[in-house]
Amino acid sequence: MVKRIKPVSRIIKIDAEISRIKRESPGRREKFQDWGLSWMPLVDVYEKKDEIIVEAEVPGVSETDVEITVQSNRVEIKGLKKEGVFSGNTKFLRLEREFGAFRRLVALPSTVVPDRAKAFLASGVLRIHLKKYWPKEESNGRKG
Repeated sequence: MVKRIKPVSRIIKIDAEISRIKRESPGRREKFQDWGLSWMPLVDVYEKKDEIIVEAEVPGVSETDVEITVQSNRVEIKGLKKEGVFSGNTKFLRLEREFGAFRRLVALPSTVVPDRAKAFLASGVLRIHLKKYWPKEESNGRKG
């Protein structure tokens, strides 16, 4: 008898997506475009004195398969995690890793300068450094 494996991570992903949709205001929803996406990378956001850093787990994704869009108050990360190539006689005993298209929209805690963003991808972690925006009256003595 063959039993299909249903990874718990899919249930967690659905629960996280439902929670995200509930938090968004109705005017900001994007007509549920994310429903067709396969998975969503986990993200950490932290800040230092003059920058905000966004880290996303994207194991197995190459630089050419990631697109980053930075706006003054948010970052969008989207891309594609390609599935491995297996021979026709491969028999999976466990299949838990996620593959396919992904998209993650991250709200930032303060305004940033999009043109000064820098991104690095190493060991499956995408790290985006975002320079905080300081209005002229507040930037006296700051070097950027």
